Amino acid sequence: MSSSNYKAICQELDTLSRAYLTKLNEYSQQWKETGGQFQKGFLNLAHAKYTMGARTVSHFSYDERMKAILQIEIDDQSIMHTKTIAPPVKPKPALDEKKDGLRKRNVHEPEKKKNSEWVAVEEKPQDDKDDIELDEKKNKKKIKKSGDPLHWFGLFVSPSLRTSQEHFKSATEQLVAQVNRIHELEAMEKRYHQLQEEKLAIKLQETVLQPQEDVAA
Repeated sequence: MSSSNYKAICQELDTLSRAYLTKLNEYSQQWKETGGQFQKGFLNLAHAKYTMGARTVSHFSYDERMKAILQIEIDDQSIMHTKTIAPPVKPKPALDEKKDGLRKRNVHEPEKKKNSEWVAVEEKPQDDKDDIELDEKKNKKKIKKSGDPLHWFGLFVSPSLRTSQEHFKSATEQLVAQVNRIHELEAMEKRYHQLQEEKLAIKLQETVLQPQEDVAA
């Protein structure tokens, strides 16, 4: 029974060793690729500062309201996952229903007041009299908010800055993958030491039993 367990442990050790070396090779190759992504990102960032201005592409163009579009989530097994955050979309306000008996019509605004709009509200006749209510409304421009941090540096940013963002985003995702590989390597090392202890225990047990059998013989 012990010999079969010993053989199974040796086979698992061999399989685990090959898997560990393969994972370690992936870990080393990934560092080279991640380093290349960082190098390209900083190179494009330097070009963007040259074309847009060093002061524009700096901390003077944004404040604490800037939010990251890439977040990291950790599951129950301590494995990290990247998640891209989309900008929040505000629901459009519902239009108020028109009251019965009211009819709105637009009246041409005077030339002097260009920023106002006169709306005439005509009600149903009451006691043979018409009441007209004039409301002044100011024109407001709708500003669309975007969650992309690049918009803090201008509406039309340099293509180099956008390319730099893609390189840094890719490098961040690769770093998360590297952290997961480190956890896998640590788990393999822990399992390897456990198998080594089991193998040593079986060896010691066989060494102790063999002299007893010789004495009994």
